[in-house]
Amino acid sequence: MPSTGVSRRRLMFAGAGVAVASAAASVATAAGTAHAEPAVNPAKIPDGAPLIAVDHPSTRWNPAAIVNEDTSTTLQGIAFDSVNGHLYTLQIAGASQVAYLKSGSQAAITPSIGATQHDTSGDLCLTRHDLNGNVLGHMYLLGFGHGVSLGIEPATASAPACVWTEAGAARNGYGQEIVRFPFVDKTVLWTSHPAVQRLASPDPAATSMTPYVDAARGILLLRYALGSDHWFAAYDLAAARTAAADGSPLPAPLARIQQPFLPEADANGAPTTTAATFQGFASHGRYVYMLDGESRTGDPSLPLSGVDKWTIHTTSMDLNGVLNDPATGYIQRTHSEADASADPREPEGMAVYTGPEGLRLCFGITNNSATGTRQFDLYYKV
Repeated sequence: MPSTGVSRRRLMFAGAGVAVASAAASVATAAGTAHAEPAVNPAKIPDGAPLIAVDHPSTRWNPAAIVNEDTSTTLQGIAFDSVNGHLYTLQIAGASQVAYLKSGSQAAITPSIGATQHDTSGDLCLTRHDLNGNVLGHMYLLGFGHGVSLGIEPATASAPACVWTEAGAARNGYGQEIVRFPFVDKTVLWTSHPAVQRLASPDPAATSMTPYVDAARGILLLRYALGSDHWFAAYDLAAARTAAADGSPLPAPLARIQQPFLPEADANGAPTTTAATFQGFASHGRYVYMLDGESRTGDPSLPLSGVDKWTIHTTSMDLNGVLNDPATGYIQRTHSEADASADPREPEGMAVYTGPEGLRLCFGITNNSATGTRQFDLYYKV
């Protein structure tokens, strides 16, 4: 993969009107060394953000049945530009996009892509919506990852929104690094594109990385794997932005903590020893929220029962570690019966909205049409 000089990346972003903040003090582990997670969580995320109770009822954010730019694949991740009233969604590129990706100037970089190859190649479609679900724009991201989560820095009068995602997909389709780029409607990016800025790895052994941006509190949160374990690391957003622009080391984390075990539930709601399928995360201040679950197994015309009643869970955790239950590693965990008649009712993506309507913890649930159109409903807790 060709490298891009600092000056060239700065020029690309300057042309898009993106200001780069001054660098903060940075600490990094030398590449190639074995990872060593700290014995003590730095626990430096300031107080002030309220904790959202995940056991509160879920309300549907109207309208129902939101459709992304591509209608042949399922939603993966969501994020808000709460300042400007925009919802961003990520999905794996679908069959309907193949012709576009092969056309014109993109033919040279997608010579053999087929309808079934986007998943393992890490090809994504990024869609921008208004808060009523209407599509306002889209981008294609080739070789980036699976799209479980993303982060958005809000657009300003002089700069477009900037997107944080995973990139450098391995053969399993999951990204192995974190990148940042401006949102530009109807464009295609590949991972070596000069508009793509790279963030140094939080650990030389880290894999399957994905980001979230808490724009209201100025925090970049990364989730990554170390072997079979997953970790969260929170960074000052302005310092991380500078590190991505300059190619300089990551700043010291504000907090770094291991993700707790999130179990599947049996037909009676009791936790099992099987790990639940992780479907998304979001943060606000010192609190991180996690979404897990599977698609339904029963008839959507019948009331939820058995494992379907208990499959979707939302969990809260204190990144500073103070409020977490020592036995579970989290603050609170509860199942959700939102969108009881949805089909296939798979939970996908989580984000915190901080706009005029108030603080909302949001998550998506797939609810496809009878004709096969892939769509989702957006729910929230306050």
